[in-house]
Amino acid sequence: MSTKLNEKQLIAVHLLASGVKASVIAKEISIREETLSRWRQIDEFKDALEDATEAVLREIDETHKNLLILSQSVINEALNNEELDIFKKANLALRYLSLIKGKDDITQKSSENLKEHLDDKEFKFGII
Repeated sequence: MSTKLNEKQLIAVHLLASGVKASVIAKEISIREETLSRWRQIDEFKDALEDATEAVLREIDETHKNLLILSQSVINEALNNEELDIFKKANLALRYLSLIKGKDDITQKSSENLKEHLDDKEFKFGII
């Protein structure tokens, strides 16, 4: 991140990247929304926002993958549990299969979404 940005600008960058509304950010850091709008036109601010947004998206992607792995592990443990009734196992397996039926590979889809963002220099959250 650029050292040219002041503390309030850096805070605004991280809040914008996290999806916080401009009106909330302005209030929290005691600036006018117009000031935030002007900051968004500064190249250093844009670069910092892009970097922060990429970091947030990567973290979300990684968390998503970890939750998927954990969920599959729990389902696997339940299906391998000798004490669990066969009908409960079948119900669990069928529910899992119905959830993933026709779905793209979650890892591939999230990676493609991140790549699209990284390739799209005009990407915005629609927050102004």
